[in-house]
Amino acid sequence: MHLPVDVKKDEGIELSEHYRVGVFYPVYVLTNSDGDVIFRWTGYTGANRFIRSLREAMSDLSTINERIEKSKNKPVLKDIIYLAGYHADIGEYLEAIKYYEQAQSLGGGVYDYTYKIFENTANASWKDMLSFNDVLPTADAVLNSNKKNINDIVKVAKIMSRLARKKDRTHQLAKYLQAGIDAAANSQIKNLKESYDPLLTDQTLYVSLDTAKAIDMKKESLGPGWQDNPEKFYNFAKWCLERKINLDEAEMYTRKAIQLAMPGKFRAKVLNTLAEISYTTGKIDEAITLMEQVVDEDPGNISYIKRLEQYQENGGD
Repeated sequence: MHLPVDVKKDEGIELSEHYRVGVFYPVYVLTNSDGDVIFRWTGYTGANRFIRSLREAMSDLSTINERIEKSKNKPVLKDIIYLAGYHADIGEYLEAIKYYEQAQSLGGGVYDYTYKIFENTANASWKDMLSFNDVLPTADAVLNSNKKNINDIVKVAKIMSRLARKKDRTHQLAKYLQAGIDAAANSQIKNLKESYDPLLTDQTLYVSLDTAKAIDMKKESLGPGWQDNPEKFYNFAKWCLERKINLDEAEMYTRKAIQLAMPGKFRAKVLNTLAEISYTTGKIDEAITLMEQVVDEDPGNISYIKRLEQYQENGGD
């Protein structure tokens, strides 16, 4: 039986919590008649991919709990990999790390789960389950792997840059950014080559410590006439906010984008960015007022509601 559920309303809220749906939609969950999870996958897919996922799910109707119990006594690589992915998907990153490490040992050197171990360690650090220092050896392991993967190295550089900004550890980024820059420069794959300029800009900002040049590089990357394109100058404002630099200009472009944005999700996104800028610069009351507007524009977005509650808890008159 196929049961579609809106996880943002009515009984869907309780089911969302029970099945650990998270923030990535849609989520497909195959269960047995008792409601125990057998398989799950995430994201919009075409018919062929959906059918492949469903066939994979139907190929082994063991529940998650049954796989866990079976793996305690006689671990099988297929089960271990599935359990690792399942725990990663529901945000239990420490469990996912444990299973990926077990998979690495069971694989006999044929398979390499070094990147998966890094990715889940970084996610755990982002959620304050682990420290930034815990991430460093896993990032180094990807860079030093015998089975170097250029795509993985670029992703490590990007993830480390984002995580280091949050943890205020950007002074430790040099080798990861350089590795990502080198990998992107040597790649013929379009999306990897497109990572070259953003990584080089972050290197200028965090390693060379030349903020003015980094801002100019970001502006140049947006192309001619970017100042007249709401999507592009909003992109610039968001970039500045994420790095906590040039916030006066970022605020100016965000306000300009709001004036041009049609009602709906894009306007909510821009208002949310302005609220973050206001909050970051100490204008808490203004941030709360803006977040109220954000929720009005996109009332179904749970993350906006949580941010409004956070701002209200942290003060205002």
